[in-house]
Amino acid sequence: MASFILETALDFIRGWSFSTFFLASFIFLFLRWMVTRIRNFPPGPIGLPVVGYLPFLKGKQTYLHITDLGKKYGNVFSLRLGSRYVVVLNDFKAVKEALSKDAFLGRPPDIQFRTSEITSVAVSNGIAWKEQRRFSLHALRDLGFGKTKMEDHIKEEVNVILEQLAACKGKPEDLRRLLVPSVSNNISALVFGRRFDYNDPKRQFLDERLREALESFQQFSLYTFFPWLKHIVLKLRPGIYKKFLTSIEKLQEFINDEIKTHEETLDENNIRDFIDAFLLEMKKRQNKNDTSETFNMETLVGTVQALFGAGSGTVLATVHWLLLTMAVYRNVQERVQKEIDNVIGRERPPSWSDHTNLPVTRAALMEVYRWQTVAPLSILRYTLEDTTVQGYNIPEGTYVMTNIWAVHHDKAYWKDRELFCPDRFLNQDGTYVEKPEYYIPFSLGKRNCLGETLAEVEVFLYFTSILQRFTIALPEGVKPNFDATFQLTLEPEHNDFCFFPRQ
Repeated sequence: MASFILETALDFIRGWSFSTFFLASFIFLFLRWMVTRIRNFPPGPIGLPVVGYLPFLKGKQTYLHITDLGKKYGNVFSLRLGSRYVVVLNDFKAVKEALSKDAFLGRPPDIQFRTSEITSVAVSNGIAWKEQRRFSLHALRDLGFGKTKMEDHIKEEVNVILEQLAACKGKPEDLRRLLVPSVSNNISALVFGRRFDYNDPKRQFLDERLREALESFQQFSLYTFFPWLKHIVLKLRPGIYKKFLTSIEKLQEFINDEIKTHEETLDENNIRDFIDAFLLEMKKRQNKNDTSETFNMETLVGTVQALFGAGSGTVLATVHWLLLTMAVYRNVQERVQKEIDNVIGRERPPSWSDHTNLPVTRAALMEVYRWQTVAPLSILRYTLEDTTVQGYNIPEGTYVMTNIWAVHHDKAYWKDRELFCPDRFLNQDGTYVEKPEYYIPFSLGKRNCLGETLAEVEVFLYFTSILQRFTIALPEGVKPNFDATFQLTLEPEHNDFCFFPRQ
């Protein structure tokens, strides 16, 4: 779909006469000069008319290309992507300055290819975002977000994984096959109040709809930069749009059915999950004649979708990177296992409360978060008013990209930044974790990742539980593959692992 969008845009250019193209190019370059020079807008590469710099971005390694552009144009620069200017923040000082300002709290109004009035805490702005963010944090905390109740759900899922790995008896296994439903079940427990067996038709239906929705989102994400093209696609490729609509609608129908069941069984004295908490808040506001328009069914459906999308992909990718890294860096794996043995032992399963006593384990986790940043370009921001960053003028309505990868691979902060080295997060005697302020895997500021706590608990429990029980290795004769695919998250290419029970 991305190539189709670019080809459609380029077809317009091919249809022009040479004189028309020359005139359009001249006007484009002149306007670019006007914006960057007269308005003190950040500099950047020029690109082409209509499509801007998009054709020059390298598909799988966009984050690396953008990082390299920063070396040429500075730590704050701009790109013309399609019809939009995007300002890129390419170092920690710029990111910290910008994300500390309320002007950078917005999300682009067309960040997704909207199909209805569905919205969520992830994409809303202004009062709607403030209300939903405040409520979500409060509700998740009450539900045991990162505490005992939620931890019990995660441990249940981890135990299922451990049993299945033991059944493999050291034979190569596609861990993703097991992790996808497992990680998704953690979100199911949070929003639906229960998990689904892997063979449950509802579990399989939900995973399939989530996969389709993610693919659809990726296919249509470039419309953020070509808003006028979607009208053309609707006429020229109606089948593509229909498939997109169908996948989203099926997922929303599934969520709506769960919400209906919750409405019928709602008990104000027993809040089971996020849906219950949201429905109760809606009821309270209706009783008070609250005129707020943010607490409605559309927002509930959208927020549940967002929790599944954000909560599953990043955890899945991080655990995959961790196990691949341990399989390759066996010396670090042995250090982590030795620490787990000394602090927890082999009999008692790990708990989140153990993390403060496992500095080597935490350092290994943090280094993977840094080394293979799973959200290298974060989610686009949108300026809500005229502002400045690093001396440049940034007008209201500008798209802003925070390059977390560049921050995590900046030689000014990280020695031997391309190497995997957990010791960089430890004090000299290895007994204490030192967390620098420029370590920002979950972004910064008021709009940092809502699910940071849950993600950290999940990753810690999966990682420590697997290493407590198994030694991880690549299949015999298989070379390490650290190639990655970047779409919404940075994910390693397919890898099989062997899990040998520790004696």
